[in-house]
Amino acid sequence: MIKKILILCAAILISSPVSASAHGEITRSTPAADSKVVAAPTEVSIEFDGKLQTLQNESINSITVTDNQGQIISDPVSVVDGAKISNRLLLTDITGPVSVHYRIVSEDGHPVEGDYSFTVGETPTLYNEGIEATSEEVQNISKESGSNLLVNGAAALILIATIIVIVRRLKK
Repeated sequence: MIKKILILCAAILISSPVSASAHGEITRSTPAADSKVVAAPTEVSIEFDGKLQTLQNESINSITVTDNQGQIISDPVSVVDGAKISNRLLLTDITGPVSVHYRIVSEDGHPVEGDYSFTVGETPTLYNEGIEATSEEVQNISKESGSNLLVNGAAALILIATIIVIVRRLKK
């Protein structure tokens, strides 16, 4: 009986996807990461795979945009609307590489931050608006705090230990 339960637990753990606990993955960014645009946009926005958390008047989600000299060219306050965060640019008379740094708190409470860039003043990169950029296309973006593997492993051990205790009590 115990062997059957342990085999069932192992099968459940093996078949359950680890990626189900992902935090705040980018689904779209405008301008897109590594894109080239003729003129600087008036706004930068990033959409994530889940709603962003907000705390009344506190700014826990932000986008900071800097030009190729490191000067901040975005508004100090970002706007959150569901799963989208945006920030308007205060300076649009720029050319060259533009860096976007973001820090968000995802729906499950995990902070996520990262960076990407685009270039202003060059021939635009073809980008189909109907196709969303995936996290694989936006390299080196997410830097999560915490370890999903550790949390999943601890939960699995607790589950198995609880089942063993219950089975042993039922045998008595």
